[in-house]
Amino acid sequence: MKKLIAFLLSFFLALSLGLLAEASDTLEMNRKMGYFDNTRTVLLLSPRVSGNGGEAASYVNREMKQIFRYPYYRTLDTTGYEGAVSPADLPRLADESGADIVVMPVIQWHQWIFHRFLFDDGDDIIQTRAIVDIYSYKKTEGTVRDDRGTYFDTEDESTARNVYILDDIMKEVYKTFPYRRVPTDVSKSLTGETEDHTPKAVMR
Repeated sequence: MKKLIAFLLSFFLALSLGLLAEASDTLEMNRKMGYFDNTRTVLLLSPRVSGNGGEAASYVNREMKQIFRYPYYRTLDTTGYEGAVSPADLPRLADESGADIVVMPVIQWHQWIFHRFLFDDGDDIIQTRAIVDIYSYKKTEGTVRDDRGTYFDTEDESTARNVYILDDIMKEVYKTFPYRRVPTDVSKSLTGETEDHTPKAVMR
């Protein structure tokens, strides 16, 4: 019995030392690559789109990439994780990929154009119904959050319309979205203990 206990203690000690060594190696690798000790790894998934939202997907994808980039975040290769997933799958994807944070934008984008009458030389009328949900999961929180921006309106058609619509939507998202280009949810030096002041959000 004593031998079994001694063996188990030795096993767990070796395992603990191995994990500490692996963590130390990861930190050292991060430093050599120019990352901070508290740099988080991010699995940034491509936007899921319903409707005619190709332009919106490109816009949102560009916005997310502007936030989650070197040296404050390290994005992971998404190969193998871009299948049809739902927000409920984000914790599983975090475990499988080893990501600290998983982000998945979901876009609903529908527009209908109404043409003027034959002798009316005004612009066509366009109706837009758009919802952008940025779902995210952080391991230290353990819950999936949803930060949302919406737009519903009918207006004259113009070439710059979608840009200002998306600008307005993302301004609404950023009111609660916890991640910024320079992180606000960890210590400013990114080399000490984390100071998490992330606002809470719930699944919709």
